[in-house]
Amino acid sequence: MSSHSKKFDRVGYRYKDFEVTKSLEIKELHCHLYELIHLPTSAQIMHIANDDPENLFCLSFKTLPDNSDGVAHILEHTVLCGSKKFPVKDPFFGMTRRSLNTFMNALTGADFTCYPAATQIQKDFYNLLEVYLDAVFHPNLNFYSFLQEGHRLEFAQPDDPSSPLEFKGVVYNEMKGAMASANSRLHEILNEGLFPDLTYGFNSGGEPREIPSLTYEKLKEFHKTFYHPSRCLFFFYGDFPLEEHLDFIDRQTLQHTSKYSQIPPLPLQPRFKAARTIEAKYPISPEEHTEHKTLVAFGWLTCHILDQKELLALSILEVLLLDTDASPLKKALLKSGLCKQVSSYMDTDLSEIPFTIILRGCDPDSGPALKKHLYLSLEKIVSEGIPLEKLENALHQMEIARSEIGGDSGPFGLSLFMRSALLKQHGASPEEGLKIHMLADELRKCNLADPYYFTNLIRYYLLDNSHAVQVILRADKNLGAEERTEERERLDYIQNSLTSEQAAALVDQADKLTAFQAQQEKEDLDVLPRMTLEDVPKLSRDLDLTHERSGVLEVFHHSIFTNSIIYADLVYDLPEIAEKDLPFVRLFAILISQLGSGERNYSENLEYLQAHTGGVGASITFNLNAADHNHFQPSFYIRGKALHRKAPKLFALLKDMATHIDFHDIHRLREVIMKHFTGLQSSLQQNALRYAINLSASCLDVPSKIANDWYGLNYYWKIKEIAENFDREGPALQAKLIQLHGSLLCLDNPNLVITCDSEMYKELKTQRFYGLADLPAKPFKPWTGKYALPAIHPQGRIISSPVAFTAKVLKTVSYTHPDSPALNIAAFLCDNLVLHTKVREQGGAYGGGAVCNSMAANFYFYAYRDPNLSSTLQAFKEAIDEIALENFDEEDLNAAKLEMIQALDTPISPGSRGDVAYGWLREGKPKKLRQKFRNAILSLTSEDVAASVKKHLQPHFESGITVSFANKELLEKENSLLAAIHEPSLQLEKI
Repeated sequence: MSSHSKKFDRVGYRYKDFEVTKSLEIKELHCHLYELIHLPTSAQIMHIANDDPENLFCLSFKTLPDNSDGVAHILEHTVLCGSKKFPVKDPFFGMTRRSLNTFMNALTGADFTCYPAATQIQKDFYNLLEVYLDAVFHPNLNFYSFLQEGHRLEFAQPDDPSSPLEFKGVVYNEMKGAMASANSRLHEILNEGLFPDLTYGFNSGGEPREIPSLTYEKLKEFHKTFYHPSRCLFFFYGDFPLEEHLDFIDRQTLQHTSKYSQIPPLPLQPRFKAARTIEAKYPISPEEHTEHKTLVAFGWLTCHILDQKELLALSILEVLLLDTDASPLKKALLKSGLCKQVSSYMDTDLSEIPFTIILRGCDPDSGPALKKHLYLSLEKIVSEGIPLEKLENALHQMEIARSEIGGDSGPFGLSLFMRSALLKQHGASPEEGLKIHMLADELRKCNLADPYYFTNLIRYYLLDNSHAVQVILRADKNLGAEERTEERERLDYIQNSLTSEQAAALVDQADKLTAFQAQQEKEDLDVLPRMTLEDVPKLSRDLDLTHERSGVLEVFHHSIFTNSIIYADLVYDLPEIAEKDLPFVRLFAILISQLGSGERNYSENLEYLQAHTGGVGASITFNLNAADHNHFQPSFYIRGKALHRKAPKLFALLKDMATHIDFHDIHRLREVIMKHFTGLQSSLQQNALRYAINLSASCLDVPSKIANDWYGLNYYWKIKEIAENFDREGPALQAKLIQLHGSLLCLDNPNLVITCDSEMYKELKTQRFYGLADLPAKPFKPWTGKYALPAIHPQGRIISSPVAFTAKVLKTVSYTHPDSPALNIAAFLCDNLVLHTKVREQGGAYGGGAVCNSMAANFYFYAYRDPNLSSTLQAFKEAIDEIALENFDEEDLNAAKLEMIQALDTPISPGSRGDVAYGWLREGKPKKLRQKFRNAILSLTSEDVAASVKKHLQPHFESGITVSFANKELLEKENSLLAAIHEPSLQLEKI
């Protein structure tokens, strides 16, 4: 491998002050694991050498909060607000636009905080590492950064002590938004219940009512305790040389520090003598009903993380019991009629591992009945035993999950960090999280030696485990108002207790914070290292795609190493669809992998999927045309993946799904619809921003109108109508789905997209894709997509969130239009010059920005977890005006270009490359056109960008439709502020 020298393969080898303590090949992942220690400081280094060009580092610390004031989370934000070597306001966001990084972030876990970044360019790697090292070890931790990022008291009108006192701060507002979610509350209540004596019982992100108790002095002390090089795990991944990593961290950090003692492991949580029940509430909007909105959860504390064999066995047990709707425990719970959705998780990053089952869609008084049913079902499973084939199915799922080279949702190196480095921080062997086949073989041997091995685990860790909690979390229409009243009373008490001097001090503090923020805007970012446009790869990447005919199929193949996994997409063009049927097309895609197929009923089919595939599902793709977004030919995908040895089973399943789905099982159809709607309900707040964007755009063009029918509120409302009236709607739905199956699948000229290596592909072709080439195919009426556009008005949708999710979408031009590159750059300039400062730093929102989607010909502004609306909308307008006036310099322009190139060059995981190449083909984006777009980006002038904004954005800003999701009180307050500045108010409506 290119990323290490053979000398590091020998344990005990010393390179300068570093000693190799482990050298181990991980064949399953084609990588090599190294562990080293820096002898003078005892700092730990991990390196996973791999031929992946996307290199990643991650600086990771144990961080152990002793209450829920959010100190670890607020520190994570504040260390990135300037450091000794880089004393600028925001090196983190500064580097996002001075780099070609593929990933930058900072993450606060329950007992760790880590700082990962990834890039494909070596110069960029060390630029980023230098900034991160100085940030974490030498942060300024300015008091005003603490006020901005964490929390502060400030008057609603900062210079008017008679205006209401408020809590403000980025993390404070982030956590207000997070803790308004039932799922977040449930997670924290479970941890508090299971870990009353350990750090896990506290909310490391911060409870909003406790965050204001955090002092600046405690923040600094927390940093001093936990952020020392001796206590850091330096993690590296990729194909850059290990020697250079070691030299760099030694030169930049390690040779300048003394040795600290290591933070001791956490003690064991004392076990309960009897299980406990916790009852709590979560807020919903007063306009919602409470029926079937109770969540009931069961949590058990199981083994220690150092007992990796037991932990792996429990992970397999979770798959055995709860992976699919056909898994015995999940099936029993769904069939009980006491809940509508069942999920589970094991938090394998903690020192002791919780095993958790969550039931949604329950009635408020169903807790005792559910507990009884759960334990009786477990007893039945134990008495009947677990068939060997079920174990093999679960082991197969582990094998494919650990074999897959991911990277679409984040760098593959980061996923390996999570799998291995966190184990090391607990004192476990990191390779236990990386190995695949050896661990599976060990479990097979355990089960063969003791056929009761897994049922004994059920008995010991679930049935007879007294360290267990049941949480009954009920929906409450009044809770949001009660919590707002409690906060208001608390603030009023503080305000009424203020002396005139204290009030004046708060006014002065707000003034100094504003001055501090203004001063930071003037700071010279040239102290930060940077990439230049000369460092940018000049050529657009391309992904080879072969094309040939096989039977009825047009077959497209991308050849790449996929670690013995085959990825296959069966693709049909959508035919003409009646407008009233649009939501049903997406529902059809959701349902087909959850019902019976071929000769198998739904339960047998789910078991088949588990035994032979890594998952099969369906989706819809727009295929917007690069030259004209109004010309598009949407397609229906049936996507699947499987290990090479399972290829015949995968292709047989694809054929079965295309030719026969069992929509006649009305009981199963009801079950899946109820589960689906419960999921939509529980994730409403999580998806609020996406709903706002889709709704705002739905009046602009046909693709956006359809997006709202498929992924927006229109879809939500349709599923709600079906779920709440299933006895009436069920038979009609059944008939509609049967009709859609006949009209959407087995059509002329199906395409098959295959991603795998060339040898596997030759075998598939020889076998005529195991019968898929002989699919039936029939002619169809081509898609026209002629639908009327809805009239949309500015609106506020009422949900339980105390912070807002806001969108405003404008119509622009398609990808090939000469102004499209300039509009993309304008979006980054809006973020960098105005929105980050106004919406996040000054406004306190967790996030906000602008996006140009050239393929959809849309430009949209957004803000989320935002305590404001009126000032945010003004910031949106100001951003456009600033760009139109050319209030930016050449460096600002070049930074925006770097960010655009980052987006264009985002790494693509091996399994997704065939899909991406095929997508370019369907969209009419050959390499020549993509190269033209890239060249245009790099050659843009300030005048080009300003002209595009004046032409396409400024004239249409007022006609853009604002949509915001928040609670009624916030929307009403912001409406009054909009009226005061003579802006149109939002019409308030229920969901």
